[in-house]
Amino acid sequence: MILQILYLAVLLIDAVKSIILAGKKGLSSQNFLAVFLFVSLCLELYGHYKIYIGEFDFAGLFNYYSIFMIVFFYRYYSVIFPGELKKISLYITIAVLVYIGLFVKFYDENYQNELGLLVCFYFILNVLVWLYIRLKKFDETKIIDDPHFWISCGLLFWSIFFVFRSIPMFFLKDNDPAFLQILKNIQYCVNIAMYSMFYVALRKFGKSAIKKIQ
Repeated sequence: MILQILYLAVLLIDAVKSIILAGKKGLSSQNFLAVFLFVSLCLELYGHYKIYIGEFDFAGLFNYYSIFMIVFFYRYYSVIFPGELKKISLYITIAVLVYIGLFVKFYDENYQNELGLLVCFYFILNVLVWLYIRLKKFDETKIIDDPHFWISCGLLFWSIFFVFRSIPMFFLKDNDPAFLQILKNIQYCVNIAMYSMFYVALRKFGKSAIKKIQ
């Protein structure tokens, strides 16, 4: 319970910080991250409220949220990727969305674990490409001063753990539910770490403009 409250508190702080920054500098100053954080906060608050009142009919919403994350972070990285990578990123995103439309029951009332894994691999691909290009490029600005570095590290950290947790999830549910609960609690810690990195990114966004990798 404490981890859940702490997680929601960090997410709330991020959302408020991003909205304040958007009010001062505009949504584009943070690459529209406020939109993602606001949607995430609303969905998490709604989900935890439904759990509190003993209703568990909201899992299907996370299927649509997963699609939202793919579309949002396509847009996020397309702004900072150089020319040719924009096209490649678009083709990959379209291919992923077509696959979801044809082969994943995203409209189901239950959360589709396959969809979560697709999101993770999509994030990992984008992050690794960005890191490769950013490290290859000479820049007087330190990478730790780049807000995209903190967003990318947060997404990479979250994605790797989510994959580790999701693949054996159904096996553990039947054979070792206690360990599965431990992984669930660790997931909250991972979420807290990711959104803490997002907060660092928001601070960096407040001091700089969006930079495209040339």
